[in-house]
Parts: sequence; structure tokens; C-alpha cells
Amino acid sequence: MTEFDADVLVLGGGPAGAWAALAAAAAGARVLVADKSRCGSSGPTARGGVTLWNIPSGPAREEAVRQNFAHGGGLGDPEWMYRVLEETHRRVGQLVTGGFRFRGEHAERPARVYLDGAKYLGRLRRSMVIAGIRILDHHPALQLITDRDGVVSGAAGVTQGGEFRGWTVRARAVVLATGGCAFLSGGAGTDVDTGDGLLMGAEAGAELSGMEFSNAYSLTPVADSRLLGGRPVAAVFASDQVMHFATLYDESRAVLWGQGCGSRAQAFAAIADGRRVYAALDELPEAVRTELLRHGPSLTGQVPLCAVLQGTVRGTGGLRLTGPDCATTVPGLYGAGDVTTREPITGAVSGFGGQNGAWAISSGVWAGAGAADFAVGRRKLGKARPVPGAGLGDRARLDPRAVVGLVQEHTLPLRRSYWRSDGSLRDSIGELDGMWPGVELALGGKGPDRLPARQAAALLAVARWTKYSALARTETRGMHRRTDHPGAGNDWRVRLLSGGLGSVWVRPDLTAVGATPA
Repeated sequence: MTEFDADVLVLGGGPAGAWAALAAAAAGARVLVADKSRCGSSGPTARGGVTLWNIPSGPAREEAVRQNFAHGGGLGDPEWMYRVLEETHRRVGQLVTGGFRFRGEHAERPARVYLDGAKYLGRLRRSMVIAGIRILDHHPALQLITDRDGVVSGAAGVTQGGEFRGWTVRARAVVLATGGCAFLSGGAGTDVDTGDGLLMGAEAGAELSGMEFSNAYSLTPVADSRLLGGRPVAAVFASDQVMHFATLYDESRAVLWGQGCGSRAQAFAAIADGRRVYAALDELPEAVRTELLRHGPSLTGQVPLCAVLQGTVRGTGGLRLTGPDCATTVPGLYGAGDVTTREPITGAVSGFGGQNGAWAISSGVWAGAGAADFAVGRRKLGKARPVPGAGLGDRARLDPRAVVGLVQEHTLPLRRSYWRSDGSLRDSIGELDGMWPGVELALGGKGPDRLPARQAAALLAVARWTKYSALARTETRGMHRRTDHPGAGNDWRVRLLSGGLGSVWVRPDLTAVGATPA
């Protein structure tokens, strides 16, 4: 067992984790970052581009907040939106001053910034090294550590490769920045996004919010498309952002999206019905075409598309935060990025328009500073122990692949997650609940078996929170679609909290009802 000590431990080395670590270090804390893979070169950001919601103060920002609030079904919080826009604009200016180059017109101060994800993360990693932050690559965390009062005091995990040794970090505060959960759907870079942080937080007593808004899908080229040289989807498109520029057709040449008509829901419906859907990539803007030509041959003609679940990575649900310092409901535990709910800035819809990228920066800065402040005020650490959890048994009596298969059966298909009904949700809940006792009692292992067992437990837990929350919201709002409740309910402009392991609970958060912006 390898032991470390720090003031602030950051779990996850993506954009949110990096900004959290830098903010904590700037506050004078000794910071350690533990990443499941290699910090700076893994996750969705490393596999593509990042858009940032970056609008200077003035009428344009006021209008953006009004539009964002309305688009989010009234579940957002204008005060949080203004804070995120201000923090993001400040940090973009910091990056520009530091020599970071942005793409597009007016790159010095663009209204919406587009970043090369790999270069962005590389820059953040170099900044962490310069700041003296210790980085542990290939050190996935398995459990949080708490003291006798329930205050989070570090984490424990394993090293990947070699002997798969155990490790422990004792820290005065912890920032969870482990990303969301994409249910191993095959989305670019989402293989590390298995909901680990959500499960760790819930086991320590944290609450979740907005888990019904965790059914975001992307449209990506089919992997064996000849026009793309037969390359895997992830190697060509890290996101479906370019699909917003292309006209989408079905096999009868009927327009599903584009040229001012149709909707993406029509494209998903066609795929669910077994029809082929194509993108006319020759209609893409020249700048986008030039970028895509780097990955494959001629992009004229049509490329077949498929729907890929992005879950909470591009969705909205996650750990509930209790204040502007991004503290969770557990003392000593802070959250940043996709592991947290983004309802305050996105409401009931995805943050794909740059809000998620801006949230990673802002929540990272606030969580890092909050954790550093908590660490300063904490006395010497006393005795602490790992929080017990599912999938951590010492013997493997249940194959994690069976758990993952069941979870994917009830999450990946459009008919299970994109469209929902009382019957389908109850069917999924019955199957998933039936698997949980086995996961708690029979899932585990030693050495290299520990990580897949824990990931399988996290996937199942997140799927259950998602289904229960979707069943409780008997309306259609934002990305949450109920075929048996097609309209938005006037009494449903409220956020839903969830949690629990053996027995899942869902209740309204009456303290966070959306307020109409002035």
C-alpha cells in the first residue's frame, strides 16, 4: 500500500479537475491529482474540441441568460448563469494573455470559444506541473475516506498496470472531478466516464439532482463508413457538433434536419424505426470540411449516422451542490465538472452549446478554492476509514460483464432512454433493482479485477437513479420525454433530488425552484 498526504486531493484530471487543482494551489494548498488514465490526454475533451460559453458583460450577456433560462424549461438559475459567464470570460482572457491561441474569427475575444481539446489539456497539465502539483497518472480511485464525524478525509484506490498496488491519500478536502457516466456506449473518450465519482459521493452521503436529464444522445458517423476510411467513430468525430451544419436525410431522401426544417428528434425516431439516416457532409462550412479532411478521404456525398448515448457527460444530472463554493452535502467534499448537476446553468437541457465547457472552468475554480479554504480551517486529521461500497468484495463471484450488459440493455437503446413511459421505466427498474443485491454481495475481486467490478457497480447505480428520477417526473421537459405525458406540467418546474443505494429515493428540491430572470 502506497500512502500520500495532501491538503487538497483532486480526483480526475480533465478540465474541471485541472482548474480545481490550479485554484487550490494558487490559494497555497498542497495539491495532489489522481487520474484514472493519464491526466491531460484522456476523456472526451482529449478526443476532440471544446466550446466555451464566453459572452462579455452587456446586452448580449443579458439576452443569453434570458434565452438560456427559457430553453432550459425554467429550471435554471440566472444568478449562477451570470457567475459562470463572468468567470469563464475572465479565464478566457487569462488564457489569451498567456499565449493560448483560439480558432475562428476574432480569436482574441470571441463570443464563443472553440478549443482544440488535446492542446487545451496539454496546456493545463503543464500549468499544473509548473505550479508544483503532484500528478498520479493511472491511479483510479475506488472509495472515499471519512473520519468518525463523516468528514471526507481522502480516498483510496489502485494503480493500473504492474502489480495493481493499492494506494491511499489522506487529505483535508477532496474535489470530485471524475466526469459523468456514458454507460460505456462507445462515445469518443467516454471509456473513463463510468460514474465512479457519483457512486463514491452517494456512498458517503451526497445527494444527486437532475438525474432524469441524463439521456443525451449524439449523432456520429457509422464506424464502417467508406467515406471515412473505415476508421472508428471516435477517431473521426469527438462530438456531433458538425452535424448541426449538415442536412440529415433518411433512406427515402426525406429531410429530417437542416435548411430550417425538421428536428433532431425526427432523426432519432428514424434510427429507432430501423431506417438509415445520412448526413450530407458536402454542405458543411469550408472551415469544418478542412478540419475533417485531416481524418479521412473525400467528404462529398452522404455518410450514415448512428445514435450514441452520452448520458450525464453531455446530459445534466449529477451531484447536488449546496453553494457558490461547489461544496456537496458531505463536509469536506466538493464537486466540479460533469460529475455535478448543471441544472443551475442549463436547466432541463444539455450544455452542449458551450455551457458544459464553461462550467468545467468555473466550477473547477470555485471547487478548488473552496476545498483549499476548508483545508486551512481543518485541524489535524484523525483516524479515518474507507467508506464501504458496492463492488468491493474480496472475491469475484459475479462477472461484471453481466452487470454491464444488463445496464446497457436498459440504457443505450433510444426506446429505453430517449423516449420513456411508465411501463418501460418500471420494467427497467425491476430488472436493475433485481441485480443490485448481487452487486453488493458478490461483485469484487483482487488486483486488476477490482476496477471493472467497481465500474460495473457504478454503472448500475447511475442507471437506477436515472430511471427512478425519470419515473417520478410525469411530464415532458427539456431532454426528458415521456410518451405518456407529452406536455410540460405547470406544477413540475422543480428540480428532483435522488440518492440511496439498496433503496433508491426521489424527492423534489423545494429550495431550488427556478426563478424568472429580470
